[in-house]
Amino acid sequence: MSENYSLGPGVEPQPPYTTVFLSQRDLGLQVPINYVTTPGVSFTAACFPTLRFEDDNSADCFSNLLASGFRRFEIDLYWDQGRKVWSFCPVEIPSSVQDAAPSSTTTLSFSSTSLFSRTSASESTAGFTSPSVASSTSGSESRVTARQVLSSTDPNATAIFAAQSSSTSGSSLGQTLPSIALLPNISNEPLISIGPFVCTTTINLSTLATQLLDYIQKTQTTLSASLLYVTINLHAAASPSSPDSPAPSPSTLPTSSDAISTIFQANLSSFLYTPINLRDERANLNGSWYQVSEEYRPVSDYYVTETIANDIVTTEDGWPSESYIEFSKSKRLLLGWGSIDPQMSGYNFTLDTGTIFPSGYIQEVQTDLNTTSEGRLTRGCFLRNSTENLAQINSSWAVATDLAGFAYPTGNSSDLFPLLNLTMNETSCGISPILNVTLLNATAHDNYVPYQNFSYATIWSWAPGEPKTYNGSDNASLYRCATSNVDLFGHWVVADCSQKYYAACRAQDEPYNWTVTTYPISYGYADQACPDGYSFTAPRTALENTFLSQAMEDNHRDYDGHGAWVDFNSLDVKGCWTTGGPNATCPYSATLAQEDDLKKRIILVPTVAAIIVLIITALTVFVKAAGNRKTNKRRKKRADNGYIYEGVPS
Repeated sequence: MSENYSLGPGVEPQPPYTTVFLSQRDLGLQVPINYVTTPGVSFTAACFPTLRFEDDNSADCFSNLLASGFRRFEIDLYWDQGRKVWSFCPVEIPSSVQDAAPSSTTTLSFSSTSLFSRTSASESTAGFTSPSVASSTSGSESRVTARQVLSSTDPNATAIFAAQSSSTSGSSLGQTLPSIALLPNISNEPLISIGPFVCTTTINLSTLATQLLDYIQKTQTTLSASLLYVTINLHAAASPSSPDSPAPSPSTLPTSSDAISTIFQANLSSFLYTPINLRDERANLNGSWYQVSEEYRPVSDYYVTETIANDIVTTEDGWPSESYIEFSKSKRLLLGWGSIDPQMSGYNFTLDTGTIFPSGYIQEVQTDLNTTSEGRLTRGCFLRNSTENLAQINSSWAVATDLAGFAYPTGNSSDLFPLLNLTMNETSCGISPILNVTLLNATAHDNYVPYQNFSYATIWSWAPGEPKTYNGSDNASLYRCATSNVDLFGHWVVADCSQKYYAACRAQDEPYNWTVTTYPISYGYADQACPDGYSFTAPRTALENTFLSQAMEDNHRDYDGHGAWVDFNSLDVKGCWTTGGPNATCPYSATLAQEDDLKKRIILVPTVAAIIVLIITALTVFVKAAGNRKTNKRRKKRADNGYIYEGVPS
């Protein structure tokens, strides 16, 4: 695998996509990371569907996924005990084969059978000792309590893997070695064919970690930096003498020098945010989250705190914000365990306790989701009626993978739009969509476009074609403010700041409690019109935006097609969108003035702004953001491209 982050032809992201994602990153900078939705993908499904595991193509595939906006990655690692490496190749590669001379006449044939079907019989999710769930009633009852709790006092509370004995040792190995051939390859390391698998010897975890490092270093700028999440599934590699059979339990397990945390630490130690970091920070917020400047602190709306001796503030369920991790601590990567093959239960997971989060800590797979064939969620959305206790809404680390009964577009000519609708709906419901299938029978290396569309379908802020720029008009300088439009399902559009519209107001310390003003007002005076206990602001997450949209419908105002003001404007500098009311300044002014020097800049300061200069293409699908439908006309609308789209259920 190439160690560089490099993109294929045409993959380089173009505005507005990079800038719209930046807008959403900046709006949510102070929200605890467990409540911010991000698109995810299975590395295996997107890059290895044909069981061909080669360096250059997989490196380009991974680069394309990163460039498309994916921030969560699920990877499948196989312990190759003979070579003592963590490989992406599902079968052990005999060391004696590596020096064989390639044959120019060898022909290549491999199975197109899904890798998942081969391993399904032997895979199971191994158990971790379950951490206790916070039941503290201290703090404001209106705040959200997260599921994932990591004790700040128990040094072992990062959940040691509970080794379990397994009777599964694989079926009896065959007596006849299958054909193992070294195949010619121009751009990669030599290809080795073992049964249905074609692999290079260097496609392993070390090279992936190096590529991650290269990506992080190349995006370590104020405008480009974002958090990454990697979930690790552990498998034992199959025997080369029986590559199609379930893998046997390894007789030689990794030592400390081969531990997964050792490999990540060797390359990425300065960028890893770890369970140890979280435990120490939770134990004393006075010396961690509360010690930094206010713009770095995670807002307290989403977690419960307790004050102990010496006025030390602690939390059992809180998580830091991206602004704290990224801009204050310069961290970029979180690691977590996924599924573990029973054959690997003997692995010493204590070696990784301080580096890798236990299973379920940085993703909580939702198992109660239902959807229609058009991608409309009918169950599992975190949107609730405003009469319910909004403090009980717990979308912490919520993710969605394969939904039973939904027809994923895996064929060459499959319709992609139902999946895009589902992706939008999951995002608006507070759930991070994770793609676990191969789209349109193509890898992200061969055809990155459907994967890019999946990622872009998680955009919840600006509507397609927004924010528009008004050049040459007498009133162009006035079109610098944003409104949330119920007719566009809660997505935002640019409007004339001097016009009088209703305004969006959020209750203090209650992220999902929204209302709108009782009378229209111009943007500059919107804050004065909010009722007591509420303030004029903008949604910071997809789920907050969905609750705003529901509140707009529930209040039955006559929006006359214009919507309600949200606190997002570019009054200071054209194209630089920021929160903070009419007097807010563009925090990117210096960057804009020195654009040629942008790529040389390291992360400087957090911002709550985004530079958005072009438009979203028609492939970005709307999402219905709330409430009961009054008529069939409101229930379904036809997009510009002629496709029907569905919305979040009431």
